[in-house]
Amino acid sequence: MRANRAEEPRLEPSMVADVARLVREVPIPRPFSMNGLVDRLNRHRGKPIRLMRGDLSGTMPTGLLLRTEAADYIVVIRDVQRGHARHIHFHELGHILLEDADLAGPCLPQADPRARAADELMAEEFAHQLAERIDAHPCAGTGAETIPPLRRWARPSRRGRTCAA
Repeated sequence: MRANRAEEPRLEPSMVADVARLVREVPIPRPFSMNGLVDRLNRHRGKPIRLMRGDLSGTMPTGLLLRTEAADYIVVIRDVQRGHARHIHFHELGHILLEDADLAGPCLPQADPRARAADELMAEEFAHQLAERIDAHPCAGTGAETIPPLRRWARPSRRGRTCAA
């Protein structure tokens, strides 16, 4: 007899589709660079995203999102490998853009645990889909991609939120 295991949390197909629509709207620079991506997002959002490397220690996560009224800060610890850092950046960008598009709730520790788990899954799905889109694009490096307007990201963001990866 097998022991009952808790079912792995999964996203509903409609949530995966919402993430896919959002990922298709991300203005990816060609050739790709993280700074180029953030520069494009900053122009469309009206609120800056700042990428930082930090010396987080102890039980701190490898990445951290801090949302303020003035800017959103993504902090990745210094000794994280480049590929892992890229994934952390994509995951935290997912939190920012999903919340800006009202597809996810605020990234607060006191949020409902089920909603928080769903938001984390959506941010992970965003990170994976964005990486696939960037890595598989046939025009990689040519700058030939047409970028749709980012209508949903113009709303002012809520303030004072933190989220860890």
